Amino acid sequence: MSQDANTGRMYAGQPVEDRQRQRRARFLESGLTVFARDGYANSSVGAICKDAGLSSRQFYEEFTGREALLLELFEQIDRASREAVAAALETRTGASVPNQIEAAVRAYIESIGADPRKARVALVEVVGAGPKVEKFRLELRRVWGSLLAGAAEDAALQGGIPEGDYDMRVLAVIGAVNYVVDGWSGTEPRQPLDDVIRVLTRIILGAVRA
Repeated sequence: MSQDANTGRMYAGQPVEDRQRQRRARFLESGLTVFARDGYANSSVGAICKDAGLSSRQFYEEFTGREALLLELFEQIDRASREAVAAALETRTGASVPNQIEAAVRAYIESIGADPRKARVALVEVVGAGPKVEKFRLELRRVWGSLLAGAAEDAALQGGIPEGDYDMRVLAVIGAVNYVVDGWSGTEPRQPLDDVIRVLTRIILGAVRA
């Protein structure tokens, strides 16, 4: 039944559409847990349903399968982290390049790395998860590339870094940052966040100033 058809209907004193949103959110939360814990390749719909306390029938009313769930999780995590970085860069407009980079790195790590499950799913489990997921991952990487290259170009106009072609350097930076964030997020005890930010800021500065 479509959501429009359910609008206004009640179930156990609660609007049907609210219950559906809550159910979908439970599956997403459980997918995040199971994919991070077991690995996407070793996960199952059954394990996700068990963690959510819901049935497989309810799962397939929301998603076509594990891949659809993974794609939605990945999109949510990536969008949130990208919006956090864009907002951090905007608030530092006109600041020094090191200050802008530090703010962006902090925003990214706090968004994607604070929860080890998010870092694991978005940085590791999506890699090699299938042609559709890989295509989407590369599309999102291009979006990140455009965002970061644009920030580098703005910094060059302000005289903060040399002008140049940033595309390859941005790709190298993305790979380095994600590798470090995944390692930091999944290690206990964690290194102090400020230490990680300081290291990544130096790496990015070296790349964009090269």
